[in-house]
Amino acid sequence: MIRHAILIVDDEPNMRESLYDILSDYGFCCDIAENGEHALQLLQQNEYSLVISDIKMPKVHGFALLKTVKERFPKTSLLLMTAFATISQAVDAIKSGAEDYITKPFDPDDLINTINRILACKADEEKSIGMSNKKTDRPSAIIGQNRKITEIYSLIKTVAPTNASVLIQGESGTGKELVADALHANSTRSNKPFIKVNCAAIPANLLESELFGHVKGAFTGAIKDKKGKFELANSGTIYLDEIGDMEISLQAKILRVLQQKEFSPVGSEDVTKTDVRIIAATNKDLHDAMNNNVFREDLYYRLNVINIVLPPLRERNDDIPLLVKHFINKISSALGKNITGISDEVMSKLMAYEWPGNIRELENVIERSIILAKHEIVETIDLPEQFHEDVTVLSSENDSFRLAKSEFEKKLLEDALQKSNGSVTRAARLLGISRHSLRYQMEKCGLRKDA
Repeated sequence: MIRHAILIVDDEPNMRESLYDILSDYGFCCDIAENGEHALQLLQQNEYSLVISDIKMPKVHGFALLKTVKERFPKTSLLLMTAFATISQAVDAIKSGAEDYITKPFDPDDLINTINRILACKADEEKSIGMSNKKTDRPSAIIGQNRKITEIYSLIKTVAPTNASVLIQGESGTGKELVADALHANSTRSNKPFIKVNCAAIPANLLESELFGHVKGAFTGAIKDKKGKFELANSGTIYLDEIGDMEISLQAKILRVLQQKEFSPVGSEDVTKTDVRIIAATNKDLHDAMNNNVFREDLYYRLNVINIVLPPLRERNDDIPLLVKHFINKISSALGKNITGISDEVMSKLMAYEWPGNIRELENVIERSIILAKHEIVETIDLPEQFHEDVTVLSSENDSFRLAKSEFEKKLLEDALQKSNGSVTRAARLLGISRHSLRYQMEKCGLRKDA
């Protein structure tokens, strides 16, 4: 576990000591400075993950310290402390680059939660995917040479610098979050906040407050104002994972942000303007969701300016050797084990397997095998139970069935489009399905409107 170094800057001795005691109790390494000038001296001598600074101080005040930290120590995050009367100043400071602010007096739990969030965002940024490979221009954490993946590399490179909304679709475990990371890391907002929200993991009655914040007294338990994720993500990017699980009543408020660049916190009529890029992801068929009136059509088209569809691992199993090599190097190092590879028999079994859990399942299988391996090479005995059966015949039969099914569906769509002279509306009527479903099936089969 990394012990982060934090520099506390405050001209009040009691506040310095209180912060030092709280942070030390939570395992942080702390230094203290009595003013901004002293802080700059310590910053030149030591490396800090975070600086917590008061705004009003003699000599070098908080704003001046913020400016210097951002210019000379760009890897160091900064959290400002302010009295209630100067919150507007703190908001301006955040726009200038501070990660967040807390008001005095503060609750210790709120302080620790804020620090952990800042440090987690910092860790995510350090791990973010960059187009660092100049020969291939590929995001380094997205592994693969399959044609579909290569096309996605190219699309990320083209789309990332724009402000266009992106909808990422794919089964669970296919790497949707990695694509979102790559889009933000290679955008013009890469040095701004990147806030991630799993819409399925937060209870529906709390999600609105989580996204848009609330004011004191908005509901039982709202004992003070709270900023939402959209406000925290201002000038940066917000990633809405599993957006297909969001209740339709809340979808209207997401649409308002996309259309009007504004929102209102829960319990308030005040309007907050925001400049944020939205990247959304789902493993659901949103066309079916729209047909069932559980997903708004207008929101779908606002989100789906750019659509990235990630293939399941079973459709890119030629990438399995590369993924296996990557996971072995990563996991062996983390576990302190000297595993150099896998046997040919193990590779054959991995290549033949269906991978319902996709890349996430593959990583879990490799991790388990490395833990159990008694030699430098992973053997069949180290694999989970499902690999101890002969899956080759079953996989071959499944492949044949999928291929025949795919060809039949494509021929059916082609015939309907031909009979309707290319009219999607009439073709959908012939097939007895909606236009949304037909368009989805056409995309899936690689058919253009003029097919």
